Amino acid sequence: MSQTQAVTNNTPFVDRVVPSAGIRVQLICAAMMWLIGASILLVRGVGYVHDRHWHAWALGTGLVIGVLKSRFVLDKFARKSIRRIRERGRGMFLGFFSLRTWGMIAVMMSAGILLRTLFVHPGQIGAGIIGAIYIGIGSALLIADRVFWTAVLSPDGPAAKTQGE
Repeated sequence: MSQTQAVTNNTPFVDRVVPSAGIRVQLICAAMMWLIGASILLVRGVGYVHDRHWHAWALGTGLVIGVLKSRFVLDKFARKSIRRIRERGRGMFLGFFSLRTWGMIAVMMSAGILLRTLFVHPGQIGAGIIGAIYIGIGSALLIADRVFWTAVLSPDGPAAKTQGE
């Protein structure tokens, strides 16, 4: 048996079919994922509060929530994700987040869709409240995304230690 056949036979099927990516690519994908999620939430949130007379209050509340959530929750989560990516090294492309994290993303997206569909319509007062929530979560993701971009752009390379580790 040739060496190529031995590697093919011993390599799990998923590793042979799914493309793999290096540390920097995984960090960039994670950072882009947070940036896209933040952008969607911020645009939706502003859309819900833009025509309300009390929109400044909702925007301010959302931003305060965002800063606090970023500082006390998401910064730590981002560092944990970066550590995971660095420890595993080159790996499955979508493996930049763990299965648990992908599951949490699916649950949060489903909850947002369900909440928006069942309880909030753009012309009701609830729209301003969900707008503030979206702005808060979106700004938190945007602020915490700096942790990923710092790891990507680190002068020591993507394998360098992240500040706060």
